[in-house]
Amino acid sequence: MFFIIRSSLLQRQAVPASPRRSKWRLSLLVGLACLGMTAAQPQKLTAAVTTGTWSTVNSTSPEFYNGTMILLTDGSVMVQSNLNYQRWSKLTPDSTGSYVNGTWTSVASMSRARRNFASIILPSGKLLVLGGEYSGSSLTRNNTNTGEIYDPVKNSWKAIAPFPEATFGNGPAAPVPGYSFSQYVVAGSPTTAFTYTYYPPSDFWFSSTTPKLRGDISALETWLQLPNQNILSYDVGASVTAGTGSAQETSGFSWSDAGTLATLTSPAPATRIGPGSVLPNGKVIQIGGNNQTAIFTPSGTFSSGGTWASGPPLPVGMGADGAPGAMLPDGHFIFMADTVPSRSPTKMFDYNYADGTLTDITATLPSQLRSRMSFSAANTFRFLVIPNGGILVTTGSGSFNIFQYIPSGTPLDSWRPYIYDIFRSSPSQLSLDGFNITGISEGATYGCDARMSSNYPIAKLTQVGLVKYGRTSGWTPGIGDPTFFNFDSAVIDIPAGLAPGTYNVSIIANGIESLSVPVTIAPSQVAVSFTNGTLNINGDDQPNNITMTYKQVKVSGVLKSASVTVTANDTFTKINGQQTVTIDVGINRFNVDANMGDGDDNITFNSFYASTILLNLGAGSDTANFLFNTISTVLSVDGGTGSDTVTYSGNSITKTTTINVP
Repeated sequence: MFFIIRSSLLQRQAVPASPRRSKWRLSLLVGLACLGMTAAQPQKLTAAVTTGTWSTVNSTSPEFYNGTMILLTDGSVMVQSNLNYQRWSKLTPDSTGSYVNGTWTSVASMSRARRNFASIILPSGKLLVLGGEYSGSSLTRNNTNTGEIYDPVKNSWKAIAPFPEATFGNGPAAPVPGYSFSQYVVAGSPTTAFTYTYYPPSDFWFSSTTPKLRGDISALETWLQLPNQNILSYDVGASVTAGTGSAQETSGFSWSDAGTLATLTSPAPATRIGPGSVLPNGKVIQIGGNNQTAIFTPSGTFSSGGTWASGPPLPVGMGADGAPGAMLPDGHFIFMADTVPSRSPTKMFDYNYADGTLTDITATLPSQLRSRMSFSAANTFRFLVIPNGGILVTTGSGSFNIFQYIPSGTPLDSWRPYIYDIFRSSPSQLSLDGFNITGISEGATYGCDARMSSNYPIAKLTQVGLVKYGRTSGWTPGIGDPTFFNFDSAVIDIPAGLAPGTYNVSIIANGIESLSVPVTIAPSQVAVSFTNGTLNINGDDQPNNITMTYKQVKVSGVLKSASVTVTANDTFTKINGQQTVTIDVGINRFNVDANMGDGDDNITFNSFYASTILLNLGAGSDTANFLFNTISTVLSVDGGTGSDTVTYSGNSITKTTTINVP
């Protein structure tokens, strides 16, 4: 048996060497090899139709009516109010990971109401929203070109530079695959053939290098990320004009032809298209706004191209002319369709890629959901794939119900993310290296009007009876291929208030969970003492994060005593077993001998009145800060191994020597 690791210029990171690599890494890779997951061994579904359990979220959102849902990278779900379209609430799973028994909180409101808009989770973990078909006074139709970014840590929104054209509305947008910290986003014009790329760090838009082919405008399109790092677009505008279907692909910066196919748009004037998804076999299903479906086979390379074939049709008169869909963790693709144009009743269908069958599963749904579907169009519903392996379904304005579906089927091993290495890289973070951590599909999709992709890693930390999710950031946007191992990295924030201990950590992408890995999150220990005129500081091989502040006590201008207070800057650093320790250092100048040990340490010296400070940072990426210190003899800093940063501000230092510091 063997395994294949596919690399490319877009998948830019090499596996870094680290002295903290876990001992189980080699055995895990051997285990992957033994699974025999290679391009020569495709795996398929066994169940003809998805089966599972439906339930209803017990509590009610404080905003009452529920609309578009977005999965944040800490496992919580932001839900837009369908009462005023400006406010949001958040559903946080309980301590067992249950969303049905989760709790609701209100979060900050957007600067304006937005109905039918683009939304993207960035690699920073922040949420970008762009446009709004209806966002004028009293929610009138105005196709706004404005946007804003939500910071879940600060619980605040910040406006961004508007889309470069006068309108955007419900136009499509997607992360540019293959770029992580740069966070490029590509968005299409609803009135011209131009697309534009947004660069969040600079809050700047620039025009893509080539306009779309065939003069195609991007209004009402569904854009899908492909395993070959491209984005697939069915040409709604150009196909309507030409009377035949066409598609194209982009790398985010230029467009190329992706072939012709049967027309998939609903009849004029409401020309719309349905949801689509990459399937576990690497092909794409695109549901039409009419009763047609199509299957796209990508080229399998990083260049564009591919072939189209007809998929199974829906009943005559039905179509997904603006409707939700999702690839379930069991590999089935389910979606809604209604009576064209956008009239009830709505039905739910299941597509099985293994045998190409399409099945109406409406009769298997809960009676409450069926009742809602009987008098509501499909465009009022939304799906979201969640970390527990299921999906949430909202039922539109005028209804507060949220349904959860958990399939009974399980994903194949080749679809799962894999943890290559995980270690504590800072006092409050873990670093992750892994394969396919962004999943093999985008999860839930929608035929224009909304985007709720969840192809990014969710970190799950468990003990017996306890489930916590750690916020992630820094991954590379895109989707993987289950026949290859696509390497990527991410950062995991240790959940606030997490008790020290050993946790089983797994990575989830679109509800598909990796094998778990034990990780011990224990307090790092810093020992502090004062003997023979020297303040001794000794860290361990974990990240140490401390601030030391010198203070004098004078009586009538006479120095009576002096002390150094050592404070831990996070809950995972302990000083002599405590959070804060104060050491008496006498009234004379004293020396400091600090050995921080391995680990990524952060140490600050504040207002010291010392003779000599000797600082050894040891291995790791360390930071040392010197603020307003007076050092009469010498400051000596040895950076050890790793990438270090040393900063100085307001000091009076007679002599400074450094080694192993950039």
